[in-house]
Amino acid sequence: MTPLMIGTQIVLPVILMIMMLGLGLSLKAADFTRVLRTPRPAVTGILGHAILLPLSAFAVLSVFEFPPLVAGGLVILSACPGGVTSNAMVYAGRGDVALAVSLTAISSVVTVFTIPFVVEFGLAHFSGMNTRVRLDFIDTVARLGFFILLPLFMGMAVNYFFPAFAQRIENYFRIVAMVLFAGILLGSVMIANGLDTAHLQAALIAVTALLITASCAGYAACRLARLDTIRTMTVVIETGVQNVATAYMIGGTLLKEPGLILTPAVYGGMMFAASAVIIWLARRRQIA
Repeated sequence: MTPLMIGTQIVLPVILMIMMLGLGLSLKAADFTRVLRTPRPAVTGILGHAILLPLSAFAVLSVFEFPPLVAGGLVILSACPGGVTSNAMVYAGRGDVALAVSLTAISSVVTVFTIPFVVEFGLAHFSGMNTRVRLDFIDTVARLGFFILLPLFMGMAVNYFFPAFAQRIENYFRIVAMVLFAGILLGSVMIANGLDTAHLQAALIAVTALLITASCAGYAACRLARLDTIRTMTVVIETGVQNVATAYMIGGTLLKEPGLILTPAVYGGMMFAASAVIIWLARRRQIA
């Protein structure tokens, strides 16, 4: 196997499983059932992630014409669940961390079943790659379940039966996840070096447009649901901050198209700045 094949077929799935196991160590069953006590912000957040985000990507791709790999990467990115990064951003912004954790947990389960539909439709209609790549629904759900849900629920099981042990090792998993995340970003940059400058410029435009569109759509949904400023900030961040490792795994491992990693890689560097802007706007609104 070539180094690229080892990276996309072995390393990326292992990294994703480690990150999901670490997330599971911090979750409890209450994180899934909490939404029943506060259904309005939770439903708004879930719909924002599962529906508004893909629609935002499709809207961007309807307005701009990007190279197939850039457009395909944007489609994949919009289909992915939230990640621990969004929880950290919400915590830093003094948002509703409990709501953020619940939305991340639920989106990790829901998107396993929505990813095949979103990616298949998006690739066929907006990237022109439908003749090159295909996602079988059963196979995709099974593989995503193995890489995402299995380690997630394993971590939750450890937290349930051995809570003290889970609490002790959770911080180590967070550190490992951060290091691995930095590693895959670096690897993505190396892959991107094989593409021309036009692809990178297109990815920057695509990601910026998606972040703006998704944030505005999420904010509008929160206004319609009459959520307060704190929960609005939480939902908007959760809607826009994706699990980049999942996008890498879908593009590089399931679809075997390493070039699809470029757009998620650009997004991985920009999502922190976007979250910082959202937090700043929310704090200004609170002061006002």
